[in-house]
Amino acid sequence: MTWALIKDRYNSYGISLDSKQARFYGIPLEKMEYYSEKTKDLLANRVRFPVFDLSDKALQNFLEIFRKTKFDYVYGYSSSILLFAEYLNRTGIVLKKECPALKVCICTSENCSDEDKRIIGKAFGIPVVNEYGTSEVDLIAFEDKEGNWRLSDENVFTEILDEDGNIITDGREGRIVLTSLHNRAMPFIRYEIGDRATAVQDENGIKLKKLFGGINDELILPSGKKSSSITFYFVTRSILNKIDSLKEFVIKQTKPDTFVFEMVSEKDISEEDAGKIKKKMNEYLEPGLTAEFKRVDKIQRTKAGKMKQFYSYVKQN
Repeated sequence: MTWALIKDRYNSYGISLDSKQARFYGIPLEKMEYYSEKTKDLLANRVRFPVFDLSDKALQNFLEIFRKTKFDYVYGYSSSILLFAEYLNRTGIVLKKECPALKVCICTSENCSDEDKRIIGKAFGIPVVNEYGTSEVDLIAFEDKEGNWRLSDENVFTEILDEDGNIITDGREGRIVLTSLHNRAMPFIRYEIGDRATAVQDENGIKLKKLFGGINDELILPSGKKSSSITFYFVTRSILNKIDSLKEFVIKQTKPDTFVFEMVSEKDISEEDAGKIKKKMNEYLEPGLTAEFKRVDKIQRTKAGKMKQFYSYVKQN
């Protein structure tokens, strides 16, 4: 049912599930998981553009791949696609001219603002649309050609609630709650995902008008290399998730070479685990970086009530 829904939304932009995809995404570097993801890419007819290195040299290599491959669409993290678009704009290149088969760019995982869409659209020369979903229920909404968020009413019942739990569809901001009953083992009933939105109702039903949350900072390293903050998911996932005493954490880049891990935990991180994280940072980012670990009582949420995992306090030149 999920894939049928995605197929329907994709078809409206002239692409299908087996169309050639340029995928701006992360990938595990550990051998077994790496080759597993590469096999998935092969079967799904997609070429992956890893977001760990987004320097101009890497982006130039991306461009060369586009020149040699007949991609139907671009898909991936909004912030990484935006960096590629800004590079193209600086060099005066329109991607559609280099890769004429391109039809649409789909931004996911992070909210792509109207200004970001304008920048990407200028660089790519194709429509830019937002996809909104969660791992729990998959696709929640997809932008149509008029720029409206079309809800996944076929699979998910979406409500916007005020602070008292009342349904609101008059343009006021509220909490998003979801109901999805298809998973018999674990149905989701009025499940609050932590995002906020505004919605209005017309003769065609409820439409999301504005979505809040899901915007991440980018990394700027001492070498000048840029990388997506999603990289830290691959750095930390296999280590911090195994620490029982760790409740939650956030990462702050205070200097180009310094990253502070603020953790709500019952005890300090062990030297062994700290060493493993530093080793992963060298592998996924670059050597010579410093990781500091700091226990805190509480981690501040965003306005939307969500945990923003990464903050950068390093200014771009």
